Amino acid sequence: MARFIARRPGGTIAGALQYRHQGIQMFEGYAGTSDSGFRDEVEAEEALARGQFLADMGADIDRPALAGPAGDEAEARIAEFARHTVFDGQVVTDEARLRRIVARHDPHMYPGTFVTCVYNPDRALCRTSSDPGDQPVLADCQPLACRNTALKPANHQALAGHLTQLEDALSDSDRLAPYLRHRLEEQHRATAAFLARHASEPAE
Repeated sequence: MARFIARRPGGTIAGALQYRHQGIQMFEGYAGTSDSGFRDEVEAEEALARGQFLADMGADIDRPALAGPAGDEAEARIAEFARHTVFDGQVVTDEARLRRIVARHDPHMYPGTFVTCVYNPDRALCRTSSDPGDQPVLADCQPLACRNTALKPANHQALAGHLTQLEDALSDSDRLAPYLRHRLEEQHRATAAFLARHASEPAE
């Protein structure tokens, strides 16, 4: 089944979602190996999906501006990428052409649930200095502390939802162990302060 999913159009990404893996390493074990070119195929599809996402953002002049520590840099990268993918308000839809554009002008931005990563390896908290890598590890993202963090409205909503979950957990704090209660309270304060500092603003 995994191999069938992987060979469908867009199947490598769908497969990773189907098997609930943040990356492709485990799905490789089901559907193929790096030696067979499977990893390259996945990474090419992920790059294409990112390109479509960023091109759509560049074409949407009415969208809210990205917030967060890297919000301004994210806007600059999107604008530069849009110069190559948006013409007369229309986004490039030819996949082969978009693949070439991404390969040549990759803005190194990675959309995630809680963060849109504006990847700079020298300041990425998801990587070590000995292994900076060429892309983030979103499963290890530290959005409240990392300076690569940009927020689109959906990211802001996801963090707000997490804040609500923390509030629910703390509402019955008498039943929590002191250490756990302390950690949840710290996380709640940090998340609330972060959201207050980085509210979304309309694009100019």
